[in-house]
Amino acid sequence: MKQKRKRMPSSRFWAMVLAIFLVVALLLSLVFSLLSADAAAASSGKSLDDLRKNAKTLAEEKKQIQNELAQIKKDKNSAMKEKAALDKQIDITAQEIENTTALIQELTVEIAARQNDLDAALRDEAETYEQFRVRLRVMEETDEAHYLGIVLQADSFSDMLDRMETVQDILAYDRKLMDKLKEDRLRIEQAKTELEADKAEQSEIRAELDGRQAELVDQRADAQKLIDELAAEQKAYQAAYDEATAAEQELQKQIAKIMEEQKKKNATYVGGTYTWPLPGYSTISSGFGSRKHPVLKVTKYHTGIDLPAPTGTKIIAANKGTVITAGYNSGYGNYVVIDHGGGQATLYGHMSKILVSVNQQVTKGQTVGQVGSTGLSTGPHLHFEIIINGTQVNPMNYFTKAS
Repeated sequence: MKQKRKRMPSSRFWAMVLAIFLVVALLLSLVFSLLSADAAAASSGKSLDDLRKNAKTLAEEKKQIQNELAQIKKDKNSAMKEKAALDKQIDITAQEIENTTALIQELTVEIAARQNDLDAALRDEAETYEQFRVRLRVMEETDEAHYLGIVLQADSFSDMLDRMETVQDILAYDRKLMDKLKEDRLRIEQAKTELEADKAEQSEIRAELDGRQAELVDQRADAQKLIDELAAEQKAYQAAYDEATAAEQELQKQIAKIMEEQKKKNATYVGGTYTWPLPGYSTISSGFGSRKHPVLKVTKYHTGIDLPAPTGTKIIAANKGTVITAGYNSGYGNYVVIDHGGGQATLYGHMSKILVSVNQQVTKGQTVGQVGSTGLSTGPHLHFEIIINGTQVNPMNYFTKAS
């Protein structure tokens, strides 16, 4: 009696086993990708890095100036030092606002890019997963696609070797699908992590921006309050006025010296009449020459003209030329001086912000700064001077006033 041969499991059985194995492997790979997503390094643009570093630097400068202010306020005879410190504090806060606004804009661009990356990764994953599902259906429905079935159908040893090579190719294809699914999942999790981090940072920065804008309003009010208190106490204001005047005169000497050197290099005036430096604002609150000082109520000599305008109003170059000096002076506040050749120059004072730098070439009508109330100033305005051969002259003789 012949012994019954044990029946080998069908190729469909082995296909189902393999399908289960592949599904389990897929699930394990997805779990692994979730665990490892946090370890993925998030990249940020150089511009964002620079803005973040700048924010840190400004925060350190602000802390330093706040410490200086605390010391200055203990000295009752240092009004102009306190005003200078307040002006610096205002300038730092304004820079923080500008830097923060730029950060928000850059993050908006990056968030859009992150969202695009996430959408692309989700599409890729969906396409790869669909390929994987098709592959499983083929394995289940077509005996010839079963790994073991392919080998067992061999007619000879050499045929088996050929079929094993075919199986290896199929396995390589399936591994490639699995690897692709894993890569897509990693991309998705990394994109989600980076996107959420950028959104959180942007939300936090928006809140900081609101706080800084309110802070700037308070700081400007503090600076104005100091001037108002000085004005109410004439003796204290006189001392501050004398100190500011001395600082202005010292700067005027430096300007005259620089212009002498410039005249040797460029003895020819650039030509043309001067353009009104404050477009849209034609009121002159204080003219050139002898005038009754609005606070001291005595006759004082005014070296330029004062043009009131809201803080932040753009100030333009009255003519083309070269910036020969710019900075802060306790009298003029933030100022810019432009040389126009032939011993002629223009000065722009009390700016809230300087937008040009020394040695920069400027064109006629180019924005060089913004109106402010820095230095010894009773309110936001532009103090404008025309200087010829080291002496201030009446600006109204050199251009037709524009409205």
